[in-house]
Amino acid sequence: MTDEWMKRYRDEKDKLTSRIDLDAYFTERKIGNTDVDTMDIGTVSFPTGRILACDPLIELEDRPPYFQAVPPGTYPVTICVIPSEKYGDRYACVKVTVSDARPVRYDMAMVGDENLDEDLEEGDYFGFIVDTGMGCIADVGTQKAFREYWAKRLEEDEDIDAYNDLFCDLLEESYNENPRYQRDGGDWANWTVPGTDLSIPIFSSGWGDGVYPCYFGYDSDGNVSGVYILFIEIEDDPEE
Repeated sequence: MTDEWMKRYRDEKDKLTSRIDLDAYFTERKIGNTDVDTMDIGTVSFPTGRILACDPLIELEDRPPYFQAVPPGTYPVTICVIPSEKYGDRYACVKVTVSDARPVRYDMAMVGDENLDEDLEEGDYFGFIVDTGMGCIADVGTQKAFREYWAKRLEEDEDIDAYNDLFCDLLEESYNENPRYQRDGGDWANWTVPGTDLSIPIFSSGWGDGVYPCYFGYDSDGNVSGVYILFIEIEDDPEE
């Protein structure tokens, strides 16, 4: 992130704020014509407060963190679910609750290398790429611990892969223990890196593969009150 990029970001920042009240996904039971519910999936540990969101099967080892940060700590993680017999239950948004304060502004999470030279309009966004139908959120300290753990696993067997030899079993175990709002095979898991107390919540990404934005919610005092990963804009009415 350069000084020039930051200056450009400040100029364009307002265009990249969410016009959706993301916290309503977690406080209301109905948004527009769509029924929603929430599901707690445990906590996430942010030892440094520098965090990242990514597809855990393609970028967990090297995804750069956002330049925005949260106070180090351990925070609850909640998923907003759209229950649907027609489409199957879908995860619309994931929230990490940093405080009980109500957010008044949602700034797009940014890494610091996004191309801001294009003509941005309201509604445009930058996000992380999902290529395996899954997302996750983690601290850079947890990312480092995972990288070291996975390197040791690869030393033992260079033919393993993260899905078949790690996440597949975690998701199936999660489904067996918590089948509510999960499909066969599992849609979320909250895994702790072995030998640490550092957790990585993973979850299905809305409709599947795509590019998804993350937002930092700020309260009236300018403090981060929550972090939100938006998978489905419910105002678009997914039941149509």
